[in-house]
Amino acid sequence: MKRLNILLDLALIGMGIYMTMEIPEMKMLGIVLILAGIASRITAVSFSPDEPYDERQNEVKIRSGHIAYLISIGYLYLILVLVNLSVIQDIQFALLLALGGQILFFPIALWFVNRRI
Repeated sequence: MKRLNILLDLALIGMGIYMTMEIPEMKMLGIVLILAGIASRITAVSFSPDEPYDERQNEVKIRSGHIAYLISIGYLYLILVLVNLSVIQDIQFALLLALGGQILFFPIALWFVNRRI
């Protein structure tokens, strides 16, 4: 099962890179697939699928969810300020940055909190 998860994550990343580079109409979807593959890989590294679900995992997931939520509020505020100051001119790019941050904050916080506990 572990190898299948790795293959699926690599397939997501590979298809995302292909869509981003070769199909201009599907560039956004390709970037989302890349982010989903990276987030899935980080989450799989944090908790092994063979490891049974216990109280420690629940505590780590709750704490990392709270941290990711607080960081994402500040991150969205920063993106809105950058758009308002015309540093980021393309609204679609700003939305892509916001979506990318939202997708990646939880797995990264999960990885850091799991290492600390």
